[in-house]
Amino acid sequence: MYKILNLKIIALFFAMLNLVNSSTFAESVAQFESNVINKYYKTSLTDRYENDGTNQEVALKIASFIEKNPQSFRYPFKQLLDKNLLSLNYSPDRKLKFYTLNVSAGGSMREFESYVQFKQGEKVITHALHDGGFIKAIRQTQLNTVPTYLISRVYIGSGCVGQYSIQANQIKNAHYKSVSIFKTKTKALDQINVSYDCNYYPKNIEPFDMDRYYIRVSQDTKNIDILMIKPSGELTRNYLRYQKTKNGYQYIGTVK
Repeated sequence: MYKILNLKIIALFFAMLNLVNSSTFAESVAQFESNVINKYYKTSLTDRYENDGTNQEVALKIASFIEKNPQSFRYPFKQLLDKNLLSLNYSPDRKLKFYTLNVSAGGSMREFESYVQFKQGEKVITHALHDGGFIKAIRQTQLNTVPTYLISRVYIGSGCVGQYSIQANQIKNAHYKSVSIFKTKTKALDQINVSYDCNYYPKNIEPFDMDRYYIRVSQDTKNIDILMIKPSGELTRNYLRYQKTKNGYQYIGTVK
């Protein structure tokens, strides 16, 4: 009887300890978030604000914090999102969390740094990504029974020109890696880019949705269509279609 009671007391103690620790962790992330906003947030984002290196400093602090604090994986960072100091995207299965940070240093060109977090067992892994674009959306499909993530990005070269892209990634041996699943007539690619020029934007599409006009992904992820553009920059009505197979996306021809 006494042994049973002692075991129950011990179990209750550890349960309470876990609760306290969880609360402490959540509090520490919230405190970090508040500290960043109190120190760096300015209501008016000016060129001077960027040239002073504030963007890069904020990015370094957030990157360092999430790498050292695995509890950040579950934290929503709502205040940083509201202040536009951070952008977050999640994979549909919620197993990948993407952080995108503005590190622009003035001028019309936009530069970004991104990080991805995911769990392997009880361990949270944080990887720095070196793609430089702004992550717009994450889609997910299965290839050879392996979850495959389709990352949509925007690369902003100036106020009017840049690239839209779609990249394929998987988790392999606890590493986040790009995979060459887009098969053209001659080679396999892990990423497809299409350049844009806002002078040729169609008038009936909102600028925020333009990436989905240039690169169409069907809701069931069966087809990925890439807009064909003339050398002059003028848009056509035709798309290059990549259709899903068991182990990738095969180019099958053009569609409207």
